[in-house]
Amino acid sequence: MDKQLLLQLEQLRNEMVETAISEKNLLHRDVLVLSQSLDEIIVQVQSERRLLARTT
Repeated sequence: MDKQLLLQLEQLRNEMVETAISEKNLLHRDVLVLSQSLDEIIVQVQSERRLLARTT
């Protein structure tokens, strides 16, 4: 598993939560953009895990 990818995932998650708290709105544009970016990384991590599971 790519540790850099997991680090980026955690960093984005924290940024999204902080933005949602500061804006007091889960539907704020910045929160949604961060959420979409986070979704892309989550899908990438899941794909990598699936590939690793198949090869072991």
